[in-house]
Formats: sequence, C-alpha cells, structure tokens
Amino acid sequence: MSTQPGLNIRFLAQGMLKLSPEQLPEGFFEWSVQDQIQWVKDYWESRTREDLLEAVAYLDIEEDSVPDCLEVDDEDYTILAQTSIWDAFYGGSKNLCIPEEEGHELG
Repeated sequence: MSTQPGLNIRFLAQGMLKLSPEQLPEGFFEWSVQDQIQWVKDYWESRTREDLLEAVAYLDIEEDSVPDCLEVDDEDYTILAQTSIWDAFYGGSKNLCIPEEEGHELG
C-alpha cells in the first residue's frame, strides 16, 4: 500500500442560470437589493443537482474554467499553488452576496 498522497486539482466553474422575465416575480427590479438577493438565494436553494450541472454546461468549459488550486490529498489539504480567485473563494466571505450600491438598476 502506497504512503504517498494523491493530488486534488480544484476549479471554480462558471455557470449561468438564465431566467426570462416571465420567470421573475412581478416587480422584481423595483424591490430592494436585499429582497432581490433573498429571492435569488431561495431560488438557488430550490435548484436540483441536475439544474446546476446544466447551468455549468451552459458555458464552454475550455473558455470559462481553469484549474484554480493544486492541493495535496493529505489530512491538511496542503496547497501547492492557487489562483487569486481560489484564494478569494476560500477566504472568509465566500458565501456572502455583497450588494452594489443601493439604487443601482439591473436590466
């Protein structure tokens, strides 16, 4: 049995869920940014694995994703190399959606 660790090649794949105007609640762009974020969060959490895989497949993987982190598959997941994007993702605010300034119009 080998005592050598393996290697994990991690990546952040872009994806896109396109929602038509008919799929959005009425008046969505008139809501506060916080209410928009909450609706999107609730919508996101209701998606299936298949929905998310399809969203990733929507874009060209060759153009929209690169290896972002090389890590040793050991107890500490020792990072050998990483992009600044991976560092930002792996940092403390990775699960926060930070709103742009209030009043910014979308669409």
